[in-house]
Amino acid sequence: MPDNSFNHSSAPPNSDASKASFRAWARQASKHQADHTFRISGQLCADIVPILRDHAPISTDSTDYRVMLYVPIRGEIDPIMLGSWAISAKWGLSVGWGSSRSAILQPVGVHPEFIADGTWHRDQCEPDAWDMPVPRAHAPIRTATLTAVIVPGLAFDRRGHRLGRGAGVYDRFLATLAPHTLRIGVIPDGQLVDVLPTEPHDVPMHFVVTEKQVIAAASLAP
Repeated sequence: MPDNSFNHSSAPPNSDASKASFRAWARQASKHQADHTFRISGQLCADIVPILRDHAPISTDSTDYRVMLYVPIRGEIDPIMLGSWAISAKWGLSVGWGSSRSAILQPVGVHPEFIADGTWHRDQCEPDAWDMPVPRAHAPIRTATLTAVIVPGLAFDRRGHRLGRGAGVYDRFLATLAPHTLRIGVIPDGQLVDVLPTEPHDVPMHFVVTEKQVIAAASLAP
């Protein structure tokens, strides 16, 4: 079996350190293990599939289900295999789109052709307000229709709290989700810490998935 272990030489800050300190550490860790992150992405996607199957609301029609992913940047877990599974299971697929830097992230539908052959077709993308790639062929969808949201981050802790890049894009968006929408954070195990500093507006994940473990962090509303 391939060795999917990775050890970043620098330990994370103490639990009472600031978000800025954790962010500096996590950025360095992400930079050092970018290739490792790419290698473990498929494994993480496979571990998320049972979570979606087990915790999605019961419906006789799979087209009632929709998962929101993201087009990854270097150092982030690549969720494309999860997108391929969702399409094969007849789930709807979406990504987030920032129409402006003051607007809340908007879920937009994605055509299956965008990830045909297991490849992000970035030539079909345009940058959003945050310079993140978003498919040009998209249509806004209601946030309430999301079954699950797969969330990247610089770090997560075992309570499900997330450390983002500092702009608050996901913080504002996660606060708008329905209580029953699954929030799943994905991160290399080397960027998982015991406790992150938090603020009142932080929204924890229901699950945090690394290449080594699946952590049930927060209760899911019925």
